[in-house]
Amino acid sequence: MVGSKNEKKRKLSLALVGLGLIAISVALLIGYVSRLDKKTSPFPFEEVSAPSKQLAKEIYLIDKAISDAFYAMGVSQKKILFISVLPRQKGSYNWDFNSIEARIPHRRSLLNTGKEIRSRISNLKIPVQIRIERESDNEIVYNIYRNGLYTHRLRIIVDRYKAPRRLSCPKISIIIDDLGYDSSLARAFMNLDLPLTFSVLPFAPYTRLIAQKARKEGREIMLHLPLEPIGYPAINPGDGVLLVSMDRETILEVLDRNLRQIPFAAGVNNHMGSRFTESGEKMMIVLGELKRRGLYFIDSKTTANSVAYKVAKKMALRTANRDIFLDNGLSESALKIQMERLLSLSRHRGWAIGIGHPHRDTLKLLKRYQATLNNETEIVPVSNLVN
Repeated sequence: MVGSKNEKKRKLSLALVGLGLIAISVALLIGYVSRLDKKTSPFPFEEVSAPSKQLAKEIYLIDKAISDAFYAMGVSQKKILFISVLPRQKGSYNWDFNSIEARIPHRRSLLNTGKEIRSRISNLKIPVQIRIERESDNEIVYNIYRNGLYTHRLRIIVDRYKAPRRLSCPKISIIIDDLGYDSSLARAFMNLDLPLTFSVLPFAPYTRLIAQKARKEGREIMLHLPLEPIGYPAINPGDGVLLVSMDRETILEVLDRNLRQIPFAAGVNNHMGSRFTESGEKMMIVLGELKRRGLYFIDSKTTANSVAYKVAKKMALRTANRDIFLDNGLSESALKIQMERLLSLSRHRGWAIGIGHPHRDTLKLLKRYQATLNNETEIVPVSNLVN
């Protein structure tokens, strides 16, 4: 009798142990699948050298000092215009040069505003030089340098008249790059009430799934084409990369394989490519094939020396340049500055193109600005802004 009870206890213990092992296995499997879906790209989102990263941080501090100064002086954000944002390059440094114009409501605040800006920039613990280009009762123009690199031109003027009212809403396109490694995050971007354009990498784990889902949702889709960066192969854009060492036949063959990953793509923009986009000969091969297929090309401007946009224009290919990277810095204030810069540029010029990446912080930024973008601008697929 006792032996029978012991046998039952032993069987029960074994059954419980078995159930426990099964539960642990299921939990591990779920965790593994979850991690797979959240897997990020094994390579950097953008090719940025260490000196350029440091420069970008310091430019952000200058941006914030200028922004904080205007805020402290009661200058409305809509009175601050970004006239142009142009990529520049010197040695190992790449940065966006900013030309800014601010309208001060009262003449008596002009010199005080200039003093506030100079004070805040001078207090930064970085090598910054401020040179006065012009100074009068009605206008101050500052040229700002970070350790000899020209980063900002800031014009502050007395606002004597109301800016002419635009007859139409400024247009903005926002491209989300580097998709293919996180399907749940891609779906979260699709769920926004914004007609974003989705640029998907070839040969990523979720390339086809994300592209098909975006197409079903009525979003415009691009191929995010990997091109050789200056730091290759230490910096690797991933599978499907086009190299300057390839001959014409190989370039067309690899390009065709990439495009077959997303057969319904409306256009293409470059992933990395600081070396490749500097080669007019190689870009002509790529752009000629895109034109033959009826696709447009957006130059992501990963280098100031890119010839891609100029070559595309000469070939009469539908094309445009990226204006603003929204998320080079992922702090809340850095993201806000870049979004305000995009809005300001669109108000001044009538249109602007921004590029973001699949970061949770970028998603939060777009959620915060969703109402502003929809109320104050017209968000359009990037195909609406080519040429």
